[in-house]
Amino acid sequence: MPFTANDFHDLVRLLAEHPEWRADLRRLVLSEELLGLPDLMHDLAHEVRELAAAQQRAEERLARVEEGQARLEARQDRLEAAMAALVEAQQRTDQQLAALTAAQQRTDEALRALTERVDALAAAQQRTEEQLAALAAAQRGSAGSRIASAG
Repeated sequence: MPFTANDFHDLVRLLAEHPEWRADLRRLVLSEELLGLPDLMHDLAHEVRELAAAQQRAEERLARVEEGQARLEARQDRLEAAMAALVEAQQRTDQQLAALTAAQQRTDEALRALTERVDALAAAQQRTEEQLAALAAAQRGSAGSRIASAG
């Protein structure tokens, strides 16, 4: 017996009048895979919601990591600037130390020259004192002979 368009329209009308028959018709017409699609879609929607929530948590963690990274980069920039300032200060210290070393060498040379002059003056003073002592002794000797000849 052929199924006509009128039969189809009658079937549609009957299903509209008796919605409870639709489930029976679906079980007869559709495969198990197709019948399982609503449950599968429900499960899939649940998993998608869980994945979306997990993705949201991951994005929040990533945002915190990015903020931490930005803080670390800023800190590194500050440390690099401080290091550059320290390098400059060290260079100035090295220059000052070199200048002080040169000044100390000049002072040492001047002190050596002064020591030599003082030593020379001390030797001259010693000779002068010896000459004065000899002169004084000579004057005493000549004064003693004058006194003896006068007496």
